[in-house]
Amino acid sequence: MYGVTRTSPTNWRARTWYAALIAVTGSAAVLLAALNLDVGQSLWPDAQPDDQVVAKWRTAAALAYTSGSAVGHVCALVAGLLAARWARDKTWRAGLIMAILAGAGLGLADLAAASWKAAPLLREFAASPALTDNDGTQIVDTGLQHHACVPAAMAVVFATLLLAAGLGFGVARVRPVYKCLLIAISLALMPVAYFWIPAVVLIPGVGPY
Repeated sequence: MYGVTRTSPTNWRARTWYAALIAVTGSAAVLLAALNLDVGQSLWPDAQPDDQVVAKWRTAAALAYTSGSAVGHVCALVAGLLAARWARDKTWRAGLIMAILAGAGLGLADLAAASWKAAPLLREFAASPALTDNDGTQIVDTGLQHHACVPAAMAVVFATLLLAAGLGFGVARVRPVYKCLLIAISLALMPVAYFWIPAVVLIPGVGPY
């Protein structure tokens, strides 16, 4: 006679917490996409030559396609902390792998939700008078295969969420004296990984004017 396998309350709580973190990350990506697009446009006021117009669209696209990533960063940090708790009976390597996988799930949720919301907004932006010639021809091709900097920005954000989850795991395991240091490092990554690199470093030939 076969026994019935039951899911422990701890596993149910873990799944519930993680589902909540996924929901928060995805919702933030959707809600902040339009705002990020506006921020990207504001970095290029009065863009005139075609190269500046393209840079303006790319900057807006990089920020819109990675919207909500700062919220996802905090969620990844929390997921790493929770992974350390869930894996306290396992080896540290197993716990770290669990934390990184949790960060990967959050990264995919963030980028998928942001892309779903950002794509139509960016197509509409590309068809606006600011990004068309006098005859109405679009200056910008919205296909991302022509704008490698945008997928590169998404890759940077994804990698940073993995790192944030790993740092969260480390915070839970290190001595108290090092906890504040790891948290400070994690928070310092946010403006660098989610604004400076996507909006400035990865856009060819750009610098906000």
